[in-house]
Amino acid sequence: MKWMDAKRLAATAMVAAMTVSLAACGTPGEPASKDDSAKTETESESKDNGAETNAERPEAVSEEDWEAMQKEPVFGTEINYLFNGGACVSAKYMAEVQGYYEEYGINATYMEGDSVVTTVGTGQCMWGTDHIATMLVPVTNGVDMTFVAGAHIGCKSIFVNADSDIKTVEDLKGKKIAIHDGIGNSDQNITYRLLDEYGIDPTTDVEYLDIADSAATVAAMESGEVDASIFSDYFVLANYPEDMRMICSITYSPEFQDEPCCVTAMNNKFIEENPVHAKYVVMAIKRAGEYSRLNSEDAVQAMFDTDKMTGEKEDQMVFWDSLHFGLSDAFTERALKEIAEDYIRLGIIEDKDMTADKVMELAWTPICPDDEIEGLTVGDPVEPDNAVVPVKQNENPVVSENFGLSE
Repeated sequence: MKWMDAKRLAATAMVAAMTVSLAACGTPGEPASKDDSAKTETESESKDNGAETNAERPEAVSEEDWEAMQKEPVFGTEINYLFNGGACVSAKYMAEVQGYYEEYGINATYMEGDSVVTTVGTGQCMWGTDHIATMLVPVTNGVDMTFVAGAHIGCKSIFVNADSDIKTVEDLKGKKIAIHDGIGNSDQNITYRLLDEYGIDPTTDVEYLDIADSAATVAAMESGEVDASIFSDYFVLANYPEDMRMICSITYSPEFQDEPCCVTAMNNKFIEENPVHAKYVVMAIKRAGEYSRLNSEDAVQAMFDTDKMTGEKEDQMVFWDSLHFGLSDAFTERALKEIAEDYIRLGIIEDKDMTADKVMELAWTPICPDDEIEGLTVGDPVEPDNAVVPVKQNENPVVSENFGLSE
């Protein structure tokens, strides 16, 4: 494939970037240094004494957990997580809006900043949500974070012009496909698996053109410079619903209804030093995912009201309800292992010694099991064999009759 060398360079650059310290997400709540044990013990004793007299146990936290939380380094401090707006990664923000973090005595505040890989991976923020296709390779390359919960399905598809001669996925063979975030990154990784699912070798049967700007990509499609492109479903829904036609999708194709697109990642050191806080953070996010799924109109309105969403509300509702927020651990774990196997087989993960089991050891840490959250329901479109909590979908999702896969 023409771009493999560029892909390797991009992967190398990504790993190197992890050593850069960015201040965008701040460092409040960062754990004390393990090397300064005397200082840590003094601060911990002081913190414990203050907590006993000033901090009242939240009703939602057990006495045992509250006692343990007071001994953790972040207790009583502001803890930052990454959120730059938008629907796909919003459950962690909705947990703040709905007061779920606060219910567990956690002072969590969003910060805007660089990518999850950069900020969470270096401990500038403690958790964030992004594509598996963006984060899995960096995790296997040693970035200091792990996945703790599934977020939602879908959100991207391969499109062609409405009048294109390309009618099926198989017709993409020999064509040029545009991606938008660089060779070896999420758009290409998603495209690899989409094409592979339908028997097209993504490493040899198509050519990729990286075009950073979506508007420039549309122009390239109109001129014939490229034949197809991967886009966010929302981008096409909001701007080109009549001008483009969906060919395959991680949102709408039945073959991809059994896997998450995005997951929440958490800093490993944060989990190690603050395990009880980490558990309740994930509990809050899972509840927020359920709220976003079952109360989508209110959730979307909250996003507009807090200036975290723009555009037409109807379009945002269609997009939001297609995502099935709040996925189970069983659903996420099964899919993540399958994705790991695909990444190894397709050469996306280039470490020859890496196995799917090793990937799972690094990438999957379910620190708050679903059945520990009383009354939790999940949005799995396909119920996994080892389900432990019930599936409950939005009874009245907003859909567009003119958007999705054509018959």
